[in-house]
Amino acid sequence: MSLVSTSIPNLVNGVSQQPFALRLSSQCDLQENGLSSVVGGLSKRPPTRFVAKVSNTPFGSAFVHNINRDLSERYAVVITNGDLKVFDLTGAAKTVAFPNGKGYLGAASPETAFTAVTVADYTFILNKTRVVDSLGTLSPTRRPEALVWVRQGGYGLDYSITVDGYTKTLTTPNGDDPVHAKAIATNKIAADLAGAFVGDAAFNAVYECWRTGSTIYFARRNGADFTVTYTDGLGDQAMRLVKDAVQRFSDLPARAFDGFQVRVTGDASSGFDDYWVRYSANASNPNASVWVETLKGGERYRLDPALMPHVLVRESDGTFTFKQATWADRKVGDLDAVPFPSFVGFKIADVFFHRNRLGLVSEENVVLSRAGDYFNFFQSSVTQLLDSDPIDVAASHTKVAQLRHAIPFNEALLLFSDQTQFMLTGGDLLTPNTAAIKQTTEFQCSLAAKPVGAGRNVYFTVNRGSYSAIREYYVEGDTQTNDAADITAHVPKYVPGGVTKLAASSNEDVLVALSPADPSSIYVYKYFWQDLEKLQSSWSKWTFAAGTKVLSAEFVESDLWLLIERSGQVVFEVMSVDAGRTDPSIPFTFNLDERVWASQCTLSYDAGANVTRVTMPYAVGVPGDYEVYGYGAGGYKVGQRIVATWDSGQFVLPGNVTNFLIGRRYTFRYRFSTLVIKEEAAGGGMMSVGEGRIMLRKMSLSYDKSGYFRVEVTPSRREPFRSVFSGRVIGSGNNVLGVPALESGQHPFGVLGQNTTTTIEIINDKPLPCAFLSAEWEAMYVIRSRRL
Repeated sequence: MSLVSTSIPNLVNGVSQQPFALRLSSQCDLQENGLSSVVGGLSKRPPTRFVAKVSNTPFGSAFVHNINRDLSERYAVVITNGDLKVFDLTGAAKTVAFPNGKGYLGAASPETAFTAVTVADYTFILNKTRVVDSLGTLSPTRRPEALVWVRQGGYGLDYSITVDGYTKTLTTPNGDDPVHAKAIATNKIAADLAGAFVGDAAFNAVYECWRTGSTIYFARRNGADFTVTYTDGLGDQAMRLVKDAVQRFSDLPARAFDGFQVRVTGDASSGFDDYWVRYSANASNPNASVWVETLKGGERYRLDPALMPHVLVRESDGTFTFKQATWADRKVGDLDAVPFPSFVGFKIADVFFHRNRLGLVSEENVVLSRAGDYFNFFQSSVTQLLDSDPIDVAASHTKVAQLRHAIPFNEALLLFSDQTQFMLTGGDLLTPNTAAIKQTTEFQCSLAAKPVGAGRNVYFTVNRGSYSAIREYYVEGDTQTNDAADITAHVPKYVPGGVTKLAASSNEDVLVALSPADPSSIYVYKYFWQDLEKLQSSWSKWTFAAGTKVLSAEFVESDLWLLIERSGQVVFEVMSVDAGRTDPSIPFTFNLDERVWASQCTLSYDAGANVTRVTMPYAVGVPGDYEVYGYGAGGYKVGQRIVATWDSGQFVLPGNVTNFLIGRRYTFRYRFSTLVIKEEAAGGGMMSVGEGRIMLRKMSLSYDKSGYFRVEVTPSRREPFRSVFSGRVIGSGNNVLGVPALESGQHPFGVLGQNTTTTIEIINDKPLPCAFLSAEWEAMYVIRSRRL
């Protein structure tokens, strides 16, 4: 038998479900409402503060999106029950106009039905349950019409045009007289032929005939089709007929009539499909008139804006407008040469922004808009493919690869399907010619929760029976290959199944997960990297009062914005996760959830009874769970507790109290892993010593700036006993009556039990802070033999 002692260097690596012999000494059995930090140690999690009441009735399901416009202007968008609301970070509701109504906001489960991305003052909101379609509107068609272009004049030649049996022929002079030169000008020949048709009363009653320059225009007045033929004395090379189609662009005259449209068929050497051109006349400067590409008539050419993602626009006056977006129409070609984007006819799974393009994910395809033109998904020309044109590329795989999410990652775009991950790459310049989707890894995914990026990693969930696994996607430093580590490998039965929300803060190195299987808890992963080595990998959970339902969680820098349903209401609350947070005029923060200040409440002073009646801005749960602290009013010191009573739906405070803090207690709990003796392993590292009997005698906790905690020791088959630290140390200058006292130091306590049958817990159910840096323990170690 020998007396041994050892230390636990820190308590910041959270829960482990491994056998206790395999755990790190810094891991534990249970951690609730604690925050693990490599700087501040293990402390009680930050409290939530009330921001605004969103609804007096439960939501059931809600989608929340944060708009981080700049450092001073941020908003939260809430979609639920077919409605959309916008709040600023003070909780004030913003005015939202709905010029196209709210039909697009309908969904059975908004939490999973919607996704959004913000680009400047535009937030694109996608309803993933809607099937995109084109509008039934057809592109304009023109009546049958024709042009005859006189290209070349010559002496002694016949020029003949026949329109449905009406033939007019012009013979040019032989050139014996110098004045004949004017007679062979192409515009003169065209004028004479047109004049002959116009002068025919029978023809003119049925047909129209016009001339501009060397070009003659024909059309039937009733819009019916007709035939035109021509002959000339130069082997039919002196004139050109333009009707329905031409083979080459050079077959078109320089002068025509505004709006005239024709198809250019091209030839084997052209390298492009048929395309349509339209004559755009410049009335003020005819020489500036041009032929421009246009679209074929009689085909669908418009996306249905009612089924496409809508936009929430921040207006210049600070209000918002939720409306249909103005999506660009197809302007050139036909549906063969310039088809609709591949998402037409299907549901869109995700919307994102990547390399100055708006992107949509649908089925196996990724579709990106024109560069810098986020509302345009159509090619701008049939004759050439521009670098700025839209990109529409499919993921190819032996398995069905329905893409669900797209996350910008490592200068590329990481794409998730249920079983495979792909990467959209494009080199230095992302263009239709350089874009390609390549398979990168094969990991099963549960994509009810959108993957989230934090720093250089992306996190996504995996279903594991009744529980969820979460993987950390990264690029391996040496080989530059992609991999995904299971960060829940040591807690395989900890995070509940069906995770619907992931949120991360790269400022605080923290990831949170929400699951409807445990709606009153947030599962928290705290990590810390030093270069390429992960020094912290801590899982724990934050719990809220019974009956609470956390609907959504989003980080804005270091603030975790929570949409919470409790007591029949829905409220916004925020939790500041950053280090160094304190309440005004005191060096710490009161750990009270649902915190409100007096200015947020309705106060009524009863002079006769000398009491202040307080009406809370939200529905109170269990009144006995709430505590009130004075702030220099009504005779109370800053931080002095006020004993409140509950009467007729109000808190009643003694005296005329105009400044105070009120909130709900929550409990921090930490249970040590079974304490074991470790020794250096032959191959490096540490290993547990399984032989012998360890009888714990005492422990000591190193605490920092703590006001209260207690240690509960429960030996097997014996009553638990407590060791309480109140923050008050006799003789300390911090021990001031009437206000909380904080101290740092060592807290020793007895254990007196066997290591494998004794439970040791740290508990703090008071609003005062606590933080723990390390621990030491002492035991009698009995072993039958001497170890070599």
